[in-house]
Amino acid sequence: MSIIAEFSTQSKDFALGGALAAHPEVRVELEKVVPTRRDVFPFFWAWGEELEAFAETLREQPSVSTLDVVDSVDDGVLYRVEWANVMTDLGWVIQQAEATVLDASGQADIWEFELRFPTHDGVQSFQEDCGDRDISLELKRLHSLNEVSVDGQYDLTTEQRDTLLAALEHGYFNEPRDVTLEQLADILDLSPTAVSGRMRRAEATLISRTLLTDS
Repeated sequence: MSIIAEFSTQSKDFALGGALAAHPEVRVELEKVVPTRRDVFPFFWAWGEELEAFAETLREQPSVSTLDVVDSVDDGVLYRVEWANVMTDLGWVIQQAEATVLDASGQADIWEFELRFPTHDGVQSFQEDCGDRDISLELKRLHSLNEVSVDGQYDLTTEQRDTLLAALEHGYFNEPRDVTLEQLADILDLSPTAVSGRMRRAEATLISRTLLTDS
């Protein structure tokens, strides 16, 4: 049975940590992919101000070989990165565990991950590998894919649920949209970055709880 593990770790234990420490206003989200033997997390989104400066700082990191802009939307930029050396990094441990990234985001101090493992033993091996490499790891929750909360909210936080409902109510999901991300952010009295992050995490949670099935 597939197992989902939610945990947090210090940003210094992940390859993007150095650049995030220099730009604490930036938030990063990994694209949801299955790590392969060739690429470890090749795509990620960055949200916030002064992203060009953040990108230049990241290019100077010894762990980064190349960094290219793939796309941009609102105040976010999608990057493709080739890592020069991640053999002692958390990303490499996740790759070796053959885990699927369901959700991953971080800022200057903390990274939060939600990973899908083929078996419970895979989770245990992953934790042991992190310990062997002195990677700090705090397990937040462990559950199966088919687990749904008793109130039918699919493990959404109150903030995520309220944001999705507000987006639906005000026509954000209509085609064409009745409100922009910035207008929705004004309605919720939040920044566009915060609203976008809540919706992305909520969508990832809904997909993992409803569309993914055990293999």
